Amino acid sequence: MNGIQVALGTASFGTAISQEDSHRVLDKYASLGGRVIDTANNYAFWYPNGKGGDSEAVIGNWLERKDRSMFTIMTKIGSQPIDVKEKIRKLEGLSPEAVYSAVDKSLVRLKTDYIDILLAHHDDRHTPLLDTWRAFSALVSAGKVRQVGISNYSPQRVAELTRVVREYSLAPIGFVQLQYSVINPVDGADLEEKLVRLDPEMRETLARLLPEAKIFAYAPLLRGKIFETTAKDKWPSKYESIQNRSKVSEIQLEARELGVSPSAYVLKQIADQGVWPITATGNVEHLEGNLKLFSDRGV
Repeated sequence: MNGIQVALGTASFGTAISQEDSHRVLDKYASLGGRVIDTANNYAFWYPNGKGGDSEAVIGNWLERKDRSMFTIMTKIGSQPIDVKEKIRKLEGLSPEAVYSAVDKSLVRLKTDYIDILLAHHDDRHTPLLDTWRAFSALVSAGKVRQVGISNYSPQRVAELTRVVREYSLAPIGFVQLQYSVINPVDGADLEEKLVRLDPEMRETLARLLPEAKIFAYAPLLRGKIFETTAKDKWPSKYESIQNRSKVSEIQLEARELGVSPSAYVLKQIADQGVWPITATGNVEHLEGNLKLFSDRGV
């Protein structure tokens, strides 16, 4: 993949962030050398005016005015709600029928005839891995998708899927998207069930089974609640520890010495580990600050 080693997250495009502001951010990202745009077909159904597909539609309207070949579009399927009753959501899942339908709809919204990277958004335990991956592989063979990968699969399921892919000579798992930052949740923290972290067990699994796969880190800045704080600010309880406080203080000091924001320094640290951070914002100036160390002037 070309461009700087940081992807643009677009979960709020078309809902919390207007199309006009979203296009400004996309233009700025592209002007700074950004080429990888991350989205999903369920972004962002959880907003009051969201229905899913909002982000893809905004990207499609922007992409049709650009040189399509310059950008890598990474989208995810499988987690779009198809029925909501009493706060229990039924998701589309990853059956072959659901996969084919979701991809066709994403292609229409994105106004393109191919998806560069298609990810299974979350593990679907109701569908055999072989069925899902045969569908993913068929899409690659058909030219609708160029490369495939996974997001939020446990180490155990990564191992199972890797065996399936090898046994049946299916499309390789080229990409893995997980939650990761430079500080860790405290032991026993109550984390969201569907979010899978790039922890030591996962690192070992990927190094052993998928050494060539590119790893993307979502929420690397922990939704902006920690790295830009002062010593007196309250932290989310799941990250509140003396060790994390000390680590963030060191990051803030080093960032000041470089003349950049702590967020910019964190993103560069993650990229230097060989991981692609995904940064998201609706503010052009904020984005430019976050990417400062990824320009030609970066360190």
